[in-house]
Amino acid sequence: MTTGKPHLGLVPGFEFQWCAYLNGRFADLSFCLPISLRSLLSSRKLAILLLIASVGVAAPAATTRKAGTHKHPRLRALAHSFINAALPGVGLLPEFDDEVPSEGEKYELKLAHSHTGEMVDVVYRIGDTYIPEALDELNHFLRDSHNEEVSQYDPRTFDVLHTMLAKLGKSNGVIDVLSGYRSQETNDMLRESGTTNAAEHSQHIVAKAVDLRVPGVPAPLLRDAAKSLEAGGVGYYPKSQFVHVDVGPVREWTYTPHRARRHARRRGRHA
Repeated sequence: MTTGKPHLGLVPGFEFQWCAYLNGRFADLSFCLPISLRSLLSSRKLAILLLIASVGVAAPAATTRKAGTHKHPRLRALAHSFINAALPGVGLLPEFDDEVPSEGEKYELKLAHSHTGEMVDVVYRIGDTYIPEALDELNHFLRDSHNEEVSQYDPRTFDVLHTMLAKLGKSNGVIDVLSGYRSQETNDMLRESGTTNAAEHSQHIVAKAVDLRVPGVPAPLLRDAAKSLEAGGVGYYPKSQFVHVDVGPVREWTYTPHRARRHARRRGRHA
């Protein structure tokens, strides 16, 4: 009769199978666990615990694989299909009407106020030269709707609007203007009312900003087209589905009412 601990090769039944499994599973394992511990490991309870642990490890991996798929695939595909249109170079303002060229690339804009039915359709630039009369029409159209005050818009704003439409393949599209120029008086009034996201140092005050929609173009796609120009500020307002575009400092933001108070000071100074 053999005494002492049995050799691994002589261990009968399950214990031998368990040790053989361990040795096969871990090539560098040259020993087997004590009988008492092997008995514990071979219990049904441990098998259940091991199964639960394996599921717990697999679940986070699956979650990780799904992370980052937030944007709608169709919008993501469209965002990469913009037409290759670049902003025109710096334009010139002629001193006399006879200095306006008759030939050259024509830059046209169609703006509308859907709430009033007012519309303007002008060629505001030919080649490198802005057309003063057309700029006057656009300035009047973008006047402060609260007090009718008119300001002189930075013509680069019109270049941004025109190129944004060109990148979308909508060169003949109509821009629905929600807000153009704001006098300081109007901006202060809107800030005090608390009903809008009017910023203290808004680009609307200096006639460099437009809040807009383009019929038939999703607001996120419009935002992406404007951002691709890197010509100024771009704000996205998902609840109202419109986009703010300006030729101030390059920056971007998304406005959500429930986060407005927390972020107003940090991102709203130039909106």
